[in-house]
Amino acid sequence: MRFFLSSLDAAPPSPSVATLDPELRSAISFNASNSVEECQRYRSAFLLRWRRRALETGGEPKGPCNVTLLSEMMRYTGIKGMDDLITHLEDGFPMSGVLSYDAIYERGPATTPELSVEELLARQQDVLARTKKAIRSDSRDNKSSVWGSVLKDIAAGHMEELNCPLPSNSVFLRRFVVRQVKADRPGDSPKERACDDGKMAQINRATAVQSKVRLDSIDVFAESARLFVQETVSSRGQTAFCMVGLDHREAYRQLAADNGPLCRAVVAEDLSGAVRFFELKKLSFGESASVVHYNAFAKTLVSIVRIGMKVPLMQYFDDFACPGLLEDERLLGDLLELLEGILGTAFNEEKTARGNRFRHLGLMFSMGSEGIDIFLSEPRKEKLKGLLRQFLDSNSLSPGEASSLAGKLNFATAALYGKVGRIMLQPIYRRSDARSTQPGFSLNSDLRRALLWWFELFEDPHLDFNKFIPTVPPAVEEKRYVLQTDACPKGLGAILATMKGNTLVDIEFFSCPVPMEFGKTDIHLLEFAAVTVSMLHWFEGMRDFLLASWIDNNVSLQSILQGSSRSVELFEPVHWLWGFLARARATVRFERVPGEHNLSDLPSRLKVEWAHHPIRGVLPRRVFPQDALVKRAIRGMRSEQPRADSAAGHR
Repeated sequence: MRFFLSSLDAAPPSPSVATLDPELRSAISFNASNSVEECQRYRSAFLLRWRRRALETGGEPKGPCNVTLLSEMMRYTGIKGMDDLITHLEDGFPMSGVLSYDAIYERGPATTPELSVEELLARQQDVLARTKKAIRSDSRDNKSSVWGSVLKDIAAGHMEELNCPLPSNSVFLRRFVVRQVKADRPGDSPKERACDDGKMAQINRATAVQSKVRLDSIDVFAESARLFVQETVSSRGQTAFCMVGLDHREAYRQLAADNGPLCRAVVAEDLSGAVRFFELKKLSFGESASVVHYNAFAKTLVSIVRIGMKVPLMQYFDDFACPGLLEDERLLGDLLELLEGILGTAFNEEKTARGNRFRHLGLMFSMGSEGIDIFLSEPRKEKLKGLLRQFLDSNSLSPGEASSLAGKLNFATAALYGKVGRIMLQPIYRRSDARSTQPGFSLNSDLRRALLWWFELFEDPHLDFNKFIPTVPPAVEEKRYVLQTDACPKGLGAILATMKGNTLVDIEFFSCPVPMEFGKTDIHLLEFAAVTVSMLHWFEGMRDFLLASWIDNNVSLQSILQGSSRSVELFEPVHWLWGFLARARATVRFERVPGEHNLSDLPSRLKVEWAHHPIRGVLPRRVFPQDALVKRAIRGMRSEQPRADSAAGHR
């Protein structure tokens, strides 16, 4: 009972779910608590120091940046343990072996490469044969695009042709092109991105990345913007806000690879049909090593900006962004002076942006004193529907197309609460991560079902792809709900408390016996069914409610928090739950209650005598969910499938 009472007094759930790095929080607080003039003076002093130092060192930067200045800035700002980064910037980044950057990233489970370099090289004749076969079967348009990308890389100095006989340490990379249509300019020619298949070449199997690369996700960006607005308004009152964005030019191609141990040979067919080989000198999309190396470099730049200039810059791969004040007209220029003018990194000038309405990672953001609006624009939504319709009509989805589509869908649903659709991304990610066994990359049943579900999601008139994060978290005076659920082979139980401020207003509970036909049901599914019954009985038809939900079953809880499950039994219930919460625009926090402190254990065991005693003066009332609802929940909501003709009706 004591735990239940303490859960009633816990802070209400908030739509903001991200935790921020200390250096990011510090930069936010500095800008929020100081005047624009003081922030500009601080940045100017930092820039002046390093402008002078750049003149002293002399010369143009060799490689992606002025490595000497970068190394000195790292020491000046207290960034330690990154000597490997400086070495790699000077000598090239290793593309195989064990890779980690422990100073900036948490270390994951200890892993070793599946293949040694010797084993990798021993497989290359087979790799080359399969690569040539794949190239021969490619379409003329794709071959032309690939050849165009090769010529572009040669002109930029990113690769050079290899003459026969080829080096004995060659690793053969099949190049393919992913086409990306711009949501805001659908009539333009698609952007083509060259990718080199490190999976087919098996170089990814000779690489073990031990660092957990942590990027500043949309949630981090939104929470940073919210905190910046909250602290600024608290410090100086109402004002106008803006956001600033930069795009790192060519990203991976800025960093050189160490090709000493391996010669990474891109295989391509020229316009005459001859197969030719080119040594790739830079990092490449498609290789595991590129991800950790590039992001370690970008993260270091961000840390220097946060610590040295006190600017709350964030980074998601090659997209950089930060919140600011509209009156601080020098912010974007100061960032470019440090990163481009002094350090010598290259950014796309045409993609720099500053304004109150701001596109970031496929979503639109708007900042105001009341909070942060995140929304999916109508052109973007229509573009996604068009892509889904295209893949369904053609009955085909290549690995490259799947990777691009999965990223777009993942970002799009960030405008919805929680983990909606996470499970329906799995078949798409599986296609992106494997060489398809389906002829011509045709859709299997799981993939078709997932694409249909996503199409229906964007068609749903009840879904509002607009997420508002208030500057100030929900007031404790608002009505909110506290739920505890439990299950055992005999029954399902749940207790729902309604709070108004610190006052307990109402308590309801159910105690439902498990129907006999479900006597051998997996306990994890029963535990989840208690949550499902609670949602359907108490919250069906409600919108914009605040709920703290407590569960003592670890498997069910982790499945909910991840928005996915390895358990076949929980696949459908997890998927259904997040869709239900998205349509309700609910703000929900799921947490674990120790089993011995779970008050709903009693009603799950069909014990109701405890309810004869008031809790804080409120007598619990028993409610009776419909039998059909209980059975539907225990079945795992499997009856809810997307309509097979949904996309066909919109062709």
